Amino acid sequence: MNKVFTNRVLKIVKRIPAGSFLTYRQVAKAAGSPKASRAVGNILAKNFNPTIPCHRIIRSDYLVGGFHGSKNLDYLKAALLLKDGAIGVIPTDTIYGICGSALNKRTVQNIYKLRQRDLKKPLIILINNLEAIKKFKIKLSLNQKKLISKFWPGKYSIILNCSSPEFRYLHRGSNSLAFRVPKNKLIQKILSVSGPLVAPSANLEGKSPARNIFEAKKYFNGKVFYLNRGILNSKPSTIIDLRNGRVSILRR
Repeated sequence: MNKVFTNRVLKIVKRIPAGSFLTYRQVAKAAGSPKASRAVGNILAKNFNPTIPCHRIIRSDYLVGGFHGSKNLDYLKAALLLKDGAIGVIPTDTIYGICGSALNKRTVQNIYKLRQRDLKKPLIILINNLEAIKKFKIKLSLNQKKLISKFWPGKYSIILNCSSPEFRYLHRGSNSLAFRVPKNKLIQKILSVSGPLVAPSANLEGKSPARNIFEAKKYFNGKVFYLNRGILNSKPSTIIDLRNGRVSILRR
């Protein structure tokens, strides 16, 4: 590959800000060769320079695509994008979710806009272990810990008190947040890199949840990236309220 073109590609990719992404085609066009999408992919597959965030380049159909030359590392690419503050439709332990970093206020606000969600309704947060709750300044009683251990990991979203004004953008004035530790290995691997994720179902408010990427694209088109794992027909999680120290099931 022409060295000048290679340098142009790497320079363009280096300038992509966190939370954003471009497609291979867009990079090729910006580098002066609109038809060289594949060449861009080959260049980035060989890049291991950490200052050049090649994970911020996705396929022209908005699927994340491979990473470091491996199709099997698409989940890692998605996880790094989410960590950066980007928004993506990914498979969770239940259904497809439109996900983003729960610790990034701007990302959370953008998900509300994209999903046209009621601004008063908090979002469920996915975490990879019980310790992650500390990030939200929540202190659990011994009884709560014992009860939670019976449900996690699993398809149970648990509501806990969270009155910190720092996280008002998450609890929306309800002074409570719902968390879930998934058992699914794929989402666990993603969470271990991305950190906590807000994960409402991949649909517009009042519409049916997307069962696959094609249905999700009808809602969000090219505004987000996509991690494809076929058709997901699982049911949403059971919601349990533990704010009063006892189990109260709000949704099965």
